[in-house]
Amino acid sequence: PAQAAQQVMTALIYGGIYDLDDSQRSVQDRFGLLSLCVIGSTNLAVASTIRAFPKEKSIVLRERSPRSGRPMYGALPYLFSKVAAELPLAAGLSCLFGAVLYPLAKLKKSAKAFKTFLGVTALNSVASSGLGLLVGAVAPSTDAALAMFPPLIVLMIIFNGSNISDESTPKPIKFLPKLSLVRWGFEGLAVNEFKGLEFKPNKYGPSLLTGEDALGRLSFEDSTIKKTVVAQAAVLSACYLQTYRVLKNAR
Repeated sequence: PAQAAQQVMTALIYGGIYDLDDSQRSVQDRFGLLSLCVIGSTNLAVASTIRAFPKEKSIVLRERSPRSGRPMYGALPYLFSKVAAELPLAAGLSCLFGAVLYPLAKLKKSAKAFKTFLGVTALNSVASSGLGLLVGAVAPSTDAALAMFPPLIVLMIIFNGSNISDESTPKPIKFLPKLSLVRWGFEGLAVNEFKGLEFKPNKYGPSLLTGEDALGRLSFEDSTIKKTVVAQAAVLSACYLQTYRVLKNAR
């Protein structure tokens, strides 16, 4: 109930501030709102997971310590049951947030776009929870996990696709944008929102007349929702795999 109330309140705040239309000002407003949605979803999912998982991990490791030559249960069944229990909650809370926000902010009027918005945000929340599991598994304690959290989130926000271009990213860290869940979530929501939209021109100065023109400002014009979904799914799978390895090898 508390998490659901938090999601509803956040959606009401965003919906009360943003009132989108087809004017030029709404281009930046849309990008800003979508970025906030992804950052908030990622932040909440990672933080809530790493606060609880290190403590739970210590119990799991104790129960998996050899007793009469065999652990009580394996790492894979434990991880599978944990994901199966928590994944519906993470996805459901994300969908609740989207269902309240979408009509209030007057995002793209399309049933297909609405369903895609819910799907992309739910996947982002689930993937972020998976990242939280990995951080919690690697960290020796809750305090250590919480210390790793801020720089992790900052890096994902920096490489979200709008703050720095891929071309300007230093070569030694060129791979980081591809690992940023904030980037893939934001890109997916932006493609879903802007493709097919048209905007009224300014009376004076240059204008972005179509959603494709707006996406071009961030080099998203050739991107697809499928690409962003596959990228998030790949990061999620990698997080689950590494979490399993850490739990399996820990004693």
